[in-house]
Amino acid sequence: MSRKEYAKSSLNKKDKYEKTGLSEAFSLELKNKLEHLMNEEKLYLDHELRLDNIAELLGISRHHASQVINENFNLSFYDFVNSYRIEEAKNRLCSDFESSPESISDIAYQCGFNNRVSFYKAFKKITHITPKEFIQSAA
Repeated sequence: MSRKEYAKSSLNKKDKYEKTGLSEAFSLELKNKLEHLMNEEKLYLDHELRLDNIAELLGISRHHASQVINENFNLSFYDFVNSYRIEEAKNRLCSDFESSPESISDIAYQCGFNNRVSFYKAFKKITHITPKEFIQSAA
């Protein structure tokens, strides 16, 4: 993406959320709370995590929760959650395969994915390699 395209997309995001009533300072505060929830409470491990759950925990509307994620992380809700899930999976794939070789599917479920296909798609989208290739490269 060229700088001109990036600037245009950034302007479109500002325009998109201009009248939502969510100030930049409050958005940043919510971002920090969300990061805390994801890092400390590991919300992403919940198979049934939805945007509504995040909104409720932050005490805001679903729309504002989506705005916080879009503006601060440049990701959709699902890509945001999956980025945490894939990091968790990478850690488990490295450590768990050394001590007890669990199946990749087991690790996918433990990390919050509902099925193997979703896990493989998200893993490849984020890392550009398959889980099996990741294990081989980490060995």
